[in-house]
Amino acid sequence: MNVEKTIEFILQSQAKAEERANRAEERANRADKRLDRLERIVTQLAVAGRRFRSDVRLFQSEVREFKTKVEEALSETTDKLNALIEVVDKTTSHNGKERK
Repeated sequence: MNVEKTIEFILQSQAKAEERANRAEERANRADKRLDRLERIVTQLAVAGRRFRSDVRLFQSEVREFKTKVEEALSETTDKLNALIEVVDKTTSHNGKERK
């Protein structure tokens, strides 16, 4: 009888060990799936980050170009305004001299 109990104990222990191994394998498979998903997400984020960085650089370039054009236009407008002020000053000065 001791042999039968020993065999039964060994079989139960083996069954429990197999059950634990199966649960561990299932956990490992779920962890692998999560890791794969995270790797895909990180890859997508890296691609999006590079695209975003490229877009930002392009935008910065466009802003610099726009700023240069605005500065040139402002300088030209300032020159024209100064010329107009001179003309108005001369005109009002001549009008004032004629009145005297």
